[in-house]
Amino acid sequence: MIRITLFFVVFLAGCAPSITDTDFFREHPTETNLEDTWVELGVIKDGRLTIHLSAPDSLRIGASLLWAEATVDGFPVSDGSFTVLARWVAGTQMVVTPLGAVKLAGTDTPGRFEGTPLFVAPHGEEGHWQLQITYAAAGESGEAILAADIQSSIWVQYTDGYYVSWVQPVRPATGLDVIEFALHRLVEEDFVPLENARIDLFPWMDMGAGQGHSTPYEAPVHVSNGRYRGSVNFIMSGGWEMTVFIERPGAAQDTVQFNGFTVY
Repeated sequence: MIRITLFFVVFLAGCAPSITDTDFFREHPTETNLEDTWVELGVIKDGRLTIHLSAPDSLRIGASLLWAEATVDGFPVSDGSFTVLARWVAGTQMVVTPLGAVKLAGTDTPGRFEGTPLFVAPHGEEGHWQLQITYAAAGESGEAILAADIQSSIWVQYTDGYYVSWVQPVRPATGLDVIEFALHRLVEEDFVPLENARIDLFPWMDMGAGQGHSTPYEAPVHVSNGRYRGSVNFIMSGGWEMTVFIERPGAAQDTVQFNGFTVY
């Protein structure tokens, strides 16, 4: 028999990050460091197998890191298969998020597997979220459904009938990194990828008093299934904003902005 325990408590520790006295930080929110929050999502028990689902921060619209920590009789599981499918539900309507099920990968922490589901909700509609967990480990296998509290965020923008999702980096940091966006249109209950767009970027750091600077980048190009991948080299930590210019055949240029994120 499968038993599921749900938790809806966020544990806070440490101090809030310091805020630089600039126009940018006065006008935009600052993300919380990974070490500052911890969220327990639920527990699945199946025979001798126990799976703790957790996240280093509140799950949010967009890409969110989560962990599955698997044990048998209290000892970490060294090998197993775990997938997470995020789905939005409203009455009889069910929408699976654009990138589908995410297979969790093993980490350096014994028994811990991690992955980054993408949460995208139909624009302007009310519903609730579920996590469908499929697992096979230590001679046990099955499926469980957990209710999930997903916070609003800047990481998915809606324009001209389609969605622009920031896929990675999940936690921007200084230095050269991959940057990836996903473009999808929702048709009834299915997200359909937009594969023929051209994307350009304008990263900007507001230094206050009318001063600021950009940073080197390579414009994302389409790689597969509506996913566009490039690179960005954030040269300073602090508050940034990213403007994304999107050109599609036969359509006017669209502009979306991801404003108010922190580079660590």
